[in-house]
Amino acid sequence: MAKTKHKNAQMDWQTVDNNVKILASKIKQKPDIIVAVVRGGLIPARLLAKYLLVKEMYTLTVKKQDGKRLVVSSINEDLAGKNVLVVEDVLETGMSLVVAKEYIESLGGIAKTTALFIQPDTKIIPDYYLEVKQEVPIFPWD
Repeated sequence: MAKTKHKNAQMDWQTVDNNVKILASKIKQKPDIIVAVVRGGLIPARLLAKYLLVKEMYTLTVKKQDGKRLVVSSINEDLAGKNVLVVEDVLETGMSLVVAKEYIESLGGIAKTTALFIQPDTKIIPDYYLEVKQEVPIFPWD
């Protein structure tokens, strides 16, 4: 089923900031590192870093190739035993977050996942999220 963007789903910057503050308040264990899944996770990850007082951040690019999601960038940091928060904005299928989490764990990181919103058909329920949305939100960066 194709997801459609509806005009009433438009979100402004202040709403995003407020939502990220609420999301940050749900995260009880401060991560050592925050990883943004490019592109949607960039701004929420940066804001979470600000509110959680986390200085170390990285990005991961996940692309769909031949029907599969693949990490096409790398993190050249020792993640062994570190608490890593992996961030997306909204999960439609959630497959990019699944692949990013597996990548972090393959490097020895202890991965927790988060997204502002999830959709009912997502394949992963993140450790932290705000709510289930029927519609794909339109963020200011879209």
